[in-house]
Amino acid sequence: MRILICATSSMPDAIGGSDRVVWQLSRGLAVRGHDVQLVIRRLAPDLPATSIIDGVTIHRYADPWHTFATLYMPSVACAVRALRAAAHDRTPHVVHAHHGISGLAAARAAIGPPMYTFYGPWHQEFLHEVQHRTEMPSLKRWTRRLWAPAKATLARRIERAAVRHARRVVVLSRYSQSQLADVHAVSGARVSIVPGGVDLQQFVPRLERREARSRLGLAGEGPLLFTVRRLVPRMGLEPLLHALVRLPDARLVIGGSGWLRPRLEASASALGVASRVRFAGRIDDAELPVFYQAADLVVLPSVALEGFGLITLEALACGTPVVATANSGATDVVGPLEPSWIAPDASPAALATTIAGALSASCAPEVNKRCRLHAEQYSWERMVARHEDLYRELVSARV
Repeated sequence: MRILICATSSMPDAIGGSDRVVWQLSRGLAVRGHDVQLVIRRLAPDLPATSIIDGVTIHRYADPWHTFATLYMPSVACAVRALRAAAHDRTPHVVHAHHGISGLAAARAAIGPPMYTFYGPWHQEFLHEVQHRTEMPSLKRWTRRLWAPAKATLARRIERAAVRHARRVVVLSRYSQSQLADVHAVSGARVSIVPGGVDLQQFVPRLERREARSRLGLAGEGPLLFTVRRLVPRMGLEPLLHALVRLPDARLVIGGSGWLRPRLEASASALGVASRVRFAGRIDDAELPVFYQAADLVVLPSVALEGFGLITLEALACGTPVVATANSGATDVVGPLEPSWIAPDASPAALATTIAGALSASCAPEVNKRCRLHAEQYSWERMVARHEDLYRELVSARV
């Protein structure tokens, strides 16, 4: 099949969770013999307009409007032109969009049956960050809150148009499925759940915990907790620091970057846990398995809007237990493995209680093997094969 995938961004140019899903899907389809084109926004001027990586033809288009506060529609027009240019010589059998702007562009380009992956309500994620970000001059904060509702309304309308024009909508979890129904009133047979995946060759339990800690300079007493997140409020890192107060023997490593880091560092000091917290910054993919294997427990303390959480699968594939909160897509993965590892909410008390229980269980010798076996159900290859089936259904329905 000729498959045209479009997104705001993707690996190898960007490193977010949805970027990883887009790229693993694209390259996996190419491996299976499909003609795959990927249309994404050019994130840096030194990136080539066109390149071929792992069998995927990548088209990068310029969007001079993306930095403007509320001018989403010119960005949609840029994406439409890029999609039509990519399809000029070879009309695709399927156009699969990820992210709102690409989704509306795919509908307007009218170059093939559109399919859309919904990761979470775009406008709610934007508003959550605006409402909680105070580390900026008061005038800028005031003006941002003034235009933020208009920007959020437009984002919601764009995303709603994208999902309603799509002939098939994919979500990664039941949590995202419920968000899709609540926010955009889209449900039923048109919606398919296709979980994210994990590279089972990269994330492998090769190291003893002591060796992994030695490599990272994390030798020491007490259980080690690890999380890797974008450092923004909805990821739940502030409640996790408060939970650490209730776990006096535990240490915590926080990977990732974001504007919240200075506030988190100040909170750790104010709570008296700074000596037990290490901010590791952005962690290279090659080092991530070592961090997972060094930890007794990986924690996803999500407060809101966590559609899946790929680190759940990465940690489990390395044999490390995971604690997640009930209001996230990670429950689809963690719940069937061990329901007691699901915290009822992201409050410090709930997190501390669930973490303490999971740490007790993590000492059992069979736990690491159970984690690995469970993760093996979620290979990227299986995710790609499921999408391939959906594409065939879409093409057959069109004939």
